[in-house]
Amino acid sequence: MASNAALKATLHGLYFSGFSTLARFWMGGVGSILMLHRVQKARPGDFSPNAHLSISPRFLDKLLGVLSRQVDFVSLDEAARRIRTARGRTDRPFVAVTLDDGYRDNLQNAVPLFRKHSVPYAIFIAPGLIEGEATLWWEDLEQAIAARDHFMLPSQSVKVEFDVSTPARKRKVFAELLSFLTVNVDEAEQRRIVAELAWQAGWDAAAHVRDSIMNWREIVDLARDPLCTIGAHTMNHFALARLKEKDARREMVESARVLDLELGERPRHFAYPYGYPAAAGKREFAMARDAGFETALTTRHGVIYPAHAAHLHALPRISVNGHFQAVRHIQTLISGVPTRIANRGGALNVG
Repeated sequence: MASNAALKATLHGLYFSGFSTLARFWMGGVGSILMLHRVQKARPGDFSPNAHLSISPRFLDKLLGVLSRQVDFVSLDEAARRIRTARGRTDRPFVAVTLDDGYRDNLQNAVPLFRKHSVPYAIFIAPGLIEGEATLWWEDLEQAIAARDHFMLPSQSVKVEFDVSTPARKRKVFAELLSFLTVNVDEAEQRRIVAELAWQAGWDAAAHVRDSIMNWREIVDLARDPLCTIGAHTMNHFALARLKEKDARREMVESARVLDLELGERPRHFAYPYGYPAAAGKREFAMARDAGFETALTTRHGVIYPAHAAHLHALPRISVNGHFQAVRHIQTLISGVPTRIANRGGALNVG
């Protein structure tokens, strides 16, 4: 919470001082790519560790309405064209809107708003989530901890019991386990552990992903929307940098092949699951290029500069974060000032 409060204070200072508005002319680049996940009404609670991945339809409606007067909303195809042809700063930057994972609430709550404002959008699909081969394990972990006051971590060597009897303890244990599961064990063991914890808590992970993620019929229908672009997001939503090269490459190529079979068109754009440096780096950027994708998107924070023309498979995005649901926050983020702060003065973060 402290870090969120500090970041909000920084964003407020940049916005209300007028500095972000002035700085946009030399730091704002040529555009931005926004990243969303869930779009649903808020579910307040003392323990909501995934709340940053969800924004309200009301906020999205307001954001699209305000930004429509300030930027050009474009498809990813048009964004790629503008990046390639950019020669310098532009008075009217572009914004491309992307949504990861294919949540059904995107279809129910976000798509009507994109149509209302005539805003193009891209949804990145992992076929394994649709077909039940993969799970929303980070949400399953939240539910497993929320459901109990104590639980045992399954391990072949030692059993560790956790006290999660208060919201503060739940938050602490979630953060500790998230770090452990994304650093200390591989992707397969990560999911095995969370599946066991979900089973202990009586949480049906298979039903959850089935209820939360669009099915093929819904995606096929959505792909007919002229505003919509369907992109690839690997087969099973693995952190590619944690896989062997042949497995990571297969995740990329197979996701494109399956989407081509289901939709009748090969996806031109790709988004790396998780997308931070430990999940996608130079090896993965080269793989995405070799796999034939026109662009590939990370979750590294940043606006788009002309120099990104040489790094179309390492493009940054601006997270539309559930903890920062104010239009001024997004306006400040796309000004480019936070990009320079995050990159220690530099424009690009493609290493």
